[in-house]
Amino acid sequence: MMNYIFAAMIIIAAVWGIVSGNSADVSSAMLESGISTARLMLTVAGGMTLWSGIMSIAEKSGLTDIIAGIIRPLLRIIMPDLEKGSDAEKYVCMNISANILGLGNAATPPGIKAMKAMASQNRCPDGRPSGEMVTFAVLNTASVQIIPATVMTLRSAAGSADPGGIMPCVWISSVCALTAGLLVCNVLRRSNE
Repeated sequence: MMNYIFAAMIIIAAVWGIVSGNSADVSSAMLESGISTARLMLTVAGGMTLWSGIMSIAEKSGLTDIIAGIIRPLLRIIMPDLEKGSDAEKYVCMNISANILGLGNAATPPGIKAMKAMASQNRCPDGRPSGEMVTFAVLNTASVQIIPATVMTLRSAAGSADPGGIMPCVWISSVCALTAGLLVCNVLRRSNE
């Protein structure tokens, strides 16, 4: 549906530009947008490559294991039915570790594996997601990021003098979002019992 809406907006804008006699401006804007989009994509790809490499180093050096060790006791409180030492727990810890380091793209593969592992252990009737699956979706969506790598890369590409200047705001907003999400999960889980 959204594809049709965006396509209609583009067609209407182009037709209006031609009808109003601004076809030169419309074609110039289209070309400039294409060039700036390609430049932005290369910048973001470079940033993703850098931070994915850092995540790989963090994994091999054991930093993600240290973060996972810190996370495990909290996970047992937040997700009490998650089996200790299971693949699901391992992948959840890897996903959260990557999200804490601001590596959303590197967090996706372990996040998918965690959800699949939890789905295979799901005992809910009618194929509904378990409480752990819902809580994990909240943890993954409203993750606390120490280093918001993707946003810093976008800010740098946009010419920001201080790409990391948003870090305190990111910390505060992500902690608030995560707290609110976990509170709602907890309330809904108790109401379903």
